[in-house]
Amino acid sequence: MRNRSIFWMFLILASCKPAAEQSFKAPFEDIKGFFDSEVIRLNKNESVVDKTITQNELSETKAGVQIDWKNELSLFTGSDINKAAWKDSYKIIKDSSSIAYFAIDTNLRTREIRIKMDSNGKTKHILIKNSSKNYLYESTETLIYIPDSAYSIDKYQKVILLGKNKYLIRAEIKK
Repeated sequence: MRNRSIFWMFLILASCKPAAEQSFKAPFEDIKGFFDSEVIRLNKNESVVDKTITQNELSETKAGVQIDWKNELSLFTGSDINKAAWKDSYKIIKDSSSIAYFAIDTNLRTREIRIKMDSNGKTKHILIKNSSKNYLYESTETLIYIPDSAYSIDKYQKVILLGKNKYLIRAEIKK
C-alpha cells in the first residue's frame, strides 16, 4: 500500500510544472530562434565567407571560408534575453521599422539589442552590445549581423594577470 501511495505521489508531482514556466510568454524578439534558423539556412545554402580576423593589430584575411555556422554565430544566440526572470529588465523602444531593447539592470550581460526591419517586417540589421565586468575580468562585445550580407564581432577583453586582447572579425557572406 505504501509503495502505491509513493508511486501516485511521484506521478502527480512529475506531471506538475511551475506556474511561471506554464504562463511565461516571451516579451522580446526571439534572438535565439532567429539565429538558430539562420544557422540552418546558411548550412543548407552551403554559404561561405570572405573573412578578416584581427587580434591586437595583427590581421589575417581568407576568402571562400567554409564556416561552422552554429559556432560562428554562438555569441549572437548567446545574447538571448527571453528569460522569465528578465521580463521587466529591459526598456523597449519600438517604431514601424525598428525595435530596441536597453538593459535597465547594469548587471545583465546583454546591454542593448537593436533590430531594423524592412517594410514587410523582415529583419535587415541586428546590433547587439554585451558587457561583463568583475574584479578579475572585463569584456565588451559589439555584434552586427546583416542577413545574406555580412556580420562582425568586435570583442575586447581585459583579464587580470593576462592583460588585454582585442578581437575583430569582419565577414562578408558570399553564398
